[in-house]
Amino acid sequence: MIFLGEKKDIEDILNSIGKSNGDQNPTVGNLMNEWFNPRKNVIKHVIVIQMIACFIVGLFLIITAGDDLSPDGLMLAVVGFMIFIAGGFGVYGKL
Repeated sequence: MIFLGEKKDIEDILNSIGKSNGDQNPTVGNLMNEWFNPRKNVIKHVIVIQMIACFIVGLFLIITAGDDLSPDGLMLAVVGFMIFIAGGFGVYGKL
């Protein structure tokens, strides 16, 4: 039998998560500060999600335009897309 050490009620867990920001109650000022000055790791997650979305859209555009492109044009589009992706990761690495 496996024991998890300590059983907690969901209400206790949610209360401990809510109080992890210190003893500050959620006020309009705190919420506005979080909205306009987000934490750095939150911004990194948002940027990663946007990069994934751009990658998917770019692939979709290359696939749909692939029928109309010549082999040289398709190769240029794929190489340009790879350079764009490398540039995106380069900018992300500097954050």
